[in-house]
Amino acid sequence: MAKRKPESDLPRTVAAFDAWHARQPERWEFIAGHPVLMAPASLPHTMIKTNLGRHLGNKLVGSGCRAYVDGAVVKGHRLSAIPDIVVACGAVDQSSPEIAEPVLIVEVLSPSTERDDTLRRWQSYCLLQSLRHCLVVAQDSRFVTLHTRTGPASFAETVYQDGVVELSALAIALSLDEIYEDVTFPPPAADG
Repeated sequence: MAKRKPESDLPRTVAAFDAWHARQPERWEFIAGHPVLMAPASLPHTMIKTNLGRHLGNKLVGSGCRAYVDGAVVKGHRLSAIPDIVVACGAVDQSSPEIAEPVLIVEVLSPSTERDDTLRRWQSYCLLQSLRHCLVVAQDSRFVTLHTRTGPASFAETVYQDGVVELSALAIALSLDEIYEDVTFPPPAADG
């Protein structure tokens, strides 16, 4: 579960967070102006992220775009995050983990991120002018939400439980079968 550090002497800006984070033994993110410890991923989370990374990477071959899995940093207003997957097009500065112009951000929800910071992440991600798509993927059921930029300050939201997710800015598509390949879900809880 993601946890926050005690409020005393915590960084309040991205620059202060970067300096503070360099001294920490754990991986942290800065979400809505607060340091948040990154929790270990569950096996379904890891499987979904691996499926997405593999299929995105294969579909992007020759396009000039690349999928970066688990390690690329995205910075914005009160944000220094490590999304599950970031897609960028064109050359990137390999001397830094930061992806300056992400085109697609993918987040696989875990119980801790779903509860604690999904909305706060989105509030920062949507301000990134290069972002064309944000894909939010549930790990406990077949449920994907795609945010697609429709204007300078607007996004359309589409929900999928089956079928194919069109990533128009990248001219590719992902099926939910690809995303959830080999992932099994617990049976639904009985009502009553």
